[in-house]
Amino acid sequence: MRIGKGEPRRDPFLSTATVARWLGVSARTICFWAECGEIPALKIGRQWRFREEELRRWLDGEESRIVPLQVVKRSVG
Repeated sequence: MRIGKGEPRRDPFLSTATVARWLGVSARTICFWAECGEIPALKIGRQWRFREEELRRWLDGEESRIVPLQVVKRSVG
């Protein structure tokens, strides 16, 4: 998609904290996954940044090896 004078649309980068909240894990875990290459990420300076579209493809694709944590509540009976 092109916007304005023929310039391509640029997707904003997501922060580590935003991705951590989205996936339900800690920011430290996201940094670890990025460092190990488990999640698509870019390192800009000293910070990791993520493109939402790449993360969605990663989660939907076969390349996703990590499943976000899901909390299951059990009833005590």
